[in-house]
Amino acid sequence: MSKLLSVFLDRLAERFAALVAGAISSRVEGLRATAQAEQQSQLEDLARRYEADGKTEIAVTLRQRAARLTSADLAAEAVEVVERLTQDTPRLPDPGRTGQQGDLRGLPDFNTLPAGTNKKRRKPADDAAGADDVGAVA
Repeated sequence: MSKLLSVFLDRLAERFAALVAGAISSRVEGLRATAQAEQQSQLEDLARRYEADGKTEIAVTLRQRAARLTSADLAAEAVEVVERLTQDTPRLPDPGRTGQQGDLRGLPDFNTLPAGTNKKRRKPADDAAGADDVGAVA
C-alpha cells in the first residue's frame, strides 16, 4: 500500500511542478510582451522626434531596432552572439604569420634589479616580534 501511495504522490508532485512552471512561464511571457510593447512605443516616439528634426538616418535605425523587438524567436540574439564568438577570424596576430617567432628583444631584462632596490629591507615580522613577545605568551 505504501508503494502505491508513494507512486501517487510522485505523480502528483510532477503534475503540480508542471502546472507551476507553466503558470510562471506564461506570466514571464506576459511581462516580457508588455515591456517589449513599451520599448517599441518609446523607440517610435524617438524616431518621430528625430525625423521631425531632419535626422532621418537615426529615425530609420530606431525603427529597425523596434522591428527586431517583435521577433518571435526569443533566442535569435543569443544565436547571433554565439556565431560571432565562434568565428574563425583571430583577434590577435598569429606569431607564425608575422615572422617574429621567438623575437624577445622588446621584452624588459628581468635579470637586472630596478634602480630603487638599494633601500634597507624590512626584517620579517617573526624575527622582530619573536624576541619581544617571548615573555608575553602565557
